[in-house]
Amino acid sequence: MPSIQTGKATAAKGDAAVGGYVDAHCGKCKGVESHIVLAKVGDKPTRVECRTCHAMHQFKPGAAGAGGKSATKTKAPGTRSVRSRAAEPKPEEAWAASMRQARGDALKYEPGGRYVAGNRLSHARFGDGVVVRLNSATVCEVVFKTGTVKLIMGSTPARRSG
Repeated sequence: MPSIQTGKATAAKGDAAVGGYVDAHCGKCKGVESHIVLAKVGDKPTRVECRTCHAMHQFKPGAAGAGGKSATKTKAPGTRSVRSRAAEPKPEEAWAASMRQARGDALKYEPGGRYVAGNRLSHARFGDGVVVRLNSATVCEVVFKTGTVKLIMGSTPARRSG
């Protein structure tokens, strides 16, 4: 059973209050660390915050045998799962696909300019790219050959002719 602490004293699992401490497995730290209880369902903590790295995540019991699961998995340091790497396209591939679907000639990027998704841009530092998303009225996300970059843009909407 994972230890749950309130202040300096260790309490039984059922006594953990929101704001109390519990030992839990942290995926970011890759080990069992002390966590702050953020939410509970009944007596069981459901959401915690790591006191080491401040990551917030689901409660994962830290002791082997708690809940029938092992506390840690054996994995070579510095390795990634194959699934996460395969799911992410390389920046060059995302850029090439976006360039094929882009509309019109490349516009010279200016911070005061106004752009829409699908516009080709020519940036002095990053080169040619495509606007893939408008994050707000003043921020656009542009995919370049080296990766995706958020750029500022003018807040005045483009005038429609007619």
